[in-house]
Amino acid sequence: MEVDEHASDEVMCRYCFEGGEAGELISPCNCSGGQKFVHLICLRRWQRIVLVSQPNHHAYYTKDMRHHVCNVCQSEFTCLPPTRHELMESFTGPQLAALIDTGSIISAGQVMSLEMEREFQEMAPLARHVSKSHHWIKGVYLITSVKADDSLLGLPIDQDEILNSIRDKLGENLRTTVQGRHLRLIPKGSLEGISEADLPTAFANLRAPATIFLEAEEPSDYGDDHIVAVNLTRQKSAAPNGAEAARLVYEACAKYPRARRVEVTHFLGGPCNEREIACCVVPGGGGCGWTVVPNLTDAIQLAHCRAVRRKSQGSIAGGQAVKLVGLQSRKDLNGEMGLTLRFIESSGRWLVRLPNGEGKQLKPLNLLPLSGSHGQVYAFWGAVRWSRAQLLGEIARGHFGICHASVSDLIVPPEERWDSLNGRLLFAPVTEITENCLREGQGQMDESRAIQDASPQNAQDASQEEEYQMSII
Repeated sequence: MEVDEHASDEVMCRYCFEGGEAGELISPCNCSGGQKFVHLICLRRWQRIVLVSQPNHHAYYTKDMRHHVCNVCQSEFTCLPPTRHELMESFTGPQLAALIDTGSIISAGQVMSLEMEREFQEMAPLARHVSKSHHWIKGVYLITSVKADDSLLGLPIDQDEILNSIRDKLGENLRTTVQGRHLRLIPKGSLEGISEADLPTAFANLRAPATIFLEAEEPSDYGDDHIVAVNLTRQKSAAPNGAEAARLVYEACAKYPRARRVEVTHFLGGPCNEREIACCVVPGGGGCGWTVVPNLTDAIQLAHCRAVRRKSQGSIAGGQAVKLVGLQSRKDLNGEMGLTLRFIESSGRWLVRLPNGEGKQLKPLNLLPLSGSHGQVYAFWGAVRWSRAQLLGEIARGHFGICHASVSDLIVPPEERWDSLNGRLLFAPVTEITENCLREGQGQMDESRAIQDASPQNAQDASQEEEYQMSII
């Protein structure tokens, strides 16, 4: 990677054709002559262009060798290429990338949502039935889980034909490549306890049904994290799997009979496993203002315990939506909505989380109880799942915006939650990876706003506002 000491003054980058004055020149491969030197930033820029040509879904993109191998001399670059996650972050910026965490909201912006709705309406009826695009139209997805990848791929196999196909794919060395990752068979699952020496024979004799495990030979990077989110807008009138829901409610009430009064609201959480509960959200508690619980039974019991009222608490329950009233020192907060977290016995006040994230200690008489007087549970059937790099790619392309979630996202009615994100979502800047339809749509919106701002009425309003501001200075 060092510059040749004997290079002539004509040494230049093979990408931008500029010399050392534009940055340090390196020799990252076996090329010679005029192809020998590059600026590292130019190499990274070219790798970004390669990335734009790849599909974003992890099931379809491959490990493009142009990131690793020079397309001229075919030797491997001596400088390690950035990961897919790092390349995607170069499009979004580190601030947006850092927002991919539990407690954040993912949602399509106005332009993208309208585009998806238009495409959905133009589909044939059968295509609409199998399409998943309706999940994203005005969807508001709360990130409920972020887990590091354990480098293991479990494969449940119920047919010998499938098992034989996998044997052929793995070959004699019991290794294969999937989506650019090098995987090897390990003694786990149905092959648990088998020694490495005996693994080839045991695998050859294995019969279905069986479960095998493949392990990635390279360590997982940050971009392989598993992201799970659920949709806060698709409320259902009943549970998609009524029998399963009834069983879980029965289990909860066996311990706490009064837990039957807990209000359970069912949502279609996303396209993955729509007849299974992905998780539940119970308002109240500490921290952000809600707790994510894996199963419905535990969620109902937790909501019931939070809602049990003691005499000193007044008519307010934990995890209940409230309106602030009668405040004298902070009259500006009267009429604000909030969510009760917990009652502080020593002060006789409720800790209330406001939509802006602020916490206030308020007397029961300053709180008007709204919904959730006996406890609330939001049960999400199905979810959406991404790898971190995949989700970052969706944001980079302009498909989604992201922001921190707020208790207001739980308090407002489901049909108003998408509109309530107006002005809160952060979007990636327009780059070479941005979808063309989003570039055009955003341009049309900007043009419309410019025309509106330039209208005589708006100009008059602006002039009056300026006069008013001057009058109070």
